[in-house]
Amino acid sequence: MILFNYYYFGLVLIIHTKYLLAYKCHECNGISLNYSITFANIPSPTRDDCQIKTAKDSCSVRVTWFNDGTSEVYYSTDQGLPLDSVFALTERRVTAWSGQYGTRKSLVYTCKALNTTPCNTVENLQSAIIFTTFPTDEQIQKFDTLIVPTTNFDGRSCLQISNKTDCPQTNLANCQQCMSMIQYSEQINTCAMCPPGKAIANFFDYSTTFFLNNQTRSDVIRLGCRKYGACNSIENLEQIKNTLITDFDFNPFNYSTASISKLSIIVLFMMFIPKLFHLL
Repeated sequence: MILFNYYYFGLVLIIHTKYLLAYKCHECNGISLNYSITFANIPSPTRDDCQIKTAKDSCSVRVTWFNDGTSEVYYSTDQGLPLDSVFALTERRVTAWSGQYGTRKSLVYTCKALNTTPCNTVENLQSAIIFTTFPTDEQIQKFDTLIVPTTNFDGRSCLQISNKTDCPQTNLANCQQCMSMIQYSEQINTCAMCPPGKAIANFFDYSTTFFLNNQTRSDVIRLGCRKYGACNSIENLEQIKNTLITDFDFNPFNYSTASISKLSIIVLFMMFIPKLFHLL
């Protein structure tokens, strides 16, 4: 009887181990809220349309804040962002026909689950929010004049340089907006041109990926403007970088998420101890 109990326990343990090794994530349809999310009022993934799903390699949770005071949260799987990272985005845009400005800020925590507890949790998103510092609305609005809609435009005045192989080509016959992009990572990549196509909105956005394991960052700034002169200049991109940088405190974040992971392992271990003694 004892041997049978050992066999039964071993079989259960093997099945449960396979379950543990599967990458499990919370997944919900977008949760739209009529208030601005803070670390203290994040909705949990327990609604009827939320479930735990098996992912190929990653789990993520994203919060987006809009300038009208609303926000939304997505719990999802396999979004293509780097594992063990926090992605922060600040975007400002103005529609060409209305002249209405809008700001959007987003924060995404992406991880690889290694136990039964999905890592795209409220607690980990709380840590990401607490240890991320976005630029203020006042700092963002300082660049409104750079993207103001205007009919005084000549594509020949746009800056045109690139050290990227995938930089779009300038087409002066059909371009309506100067555009530029610069990436600060292991090296600086730059792309500036006047591409073909209709300019629906002028914009700038500043995104940063914080890599949690080696505590490094990669910054990307994009600018689309329609003014006379080289409004897509490197100098303007540098000003955006120096003014609108997003900061992240790596050490407290890694400590807080590590504590949550250790607690999950301890709880799982304590669940097995009574079963083992019962079988013996």
